[in-house]
Amino acid sequence: MNTTHRRLVALAGTSIAAAALSACGSSGTPASSPAAAHDKATTVVTKLLSFGPKKLTVKAGTTVTWSDSDSIGHTVTTGTFSLGSNGLRTSEHPDGVVDLPLRKGKDVSFTFDKPGRYVYYCSIHKGMSGEIDVTP
Repeated sequence: MNTTHRRLVALAGTSIAAAALSACGSSGTPASSPAAAHDKATTVVTKLLSFGPKKLTVKAGTTVTWSDSDSIGHTVTTGTFSLGSNGLRTSEHPDGVVDLPLRKGKDVSFTFDKPGRYVYYCSIHKGMSGEIDVTP
């Protein structure tokens, strides 16, 4: 191995180590730890016409925030719906609990005070839906 090749291999190793360390929090706790996941779990982000995470479990009294990372608008609407054979909604029945417009740069939030299962969808895009399970 020549000197240039050794330097490139060493540099690649250093980059990999730095990337691995950056995945940890400032205390050295991995970002996937329960505490870190709980912090992130109260935010739902739209991406490529989907909500992520698709399912979320929170305790009663938790405020969930939706953030639009797409360049188009959406809604966050709770209720029930029917799916066609193509996997897209064919009918919607909003329940009036949450019905908020969502735009890039304009996050929306809702505090879930009552335990239960809240199904939500984007009333504009027939393939977007998610679920919030609220525990006592």
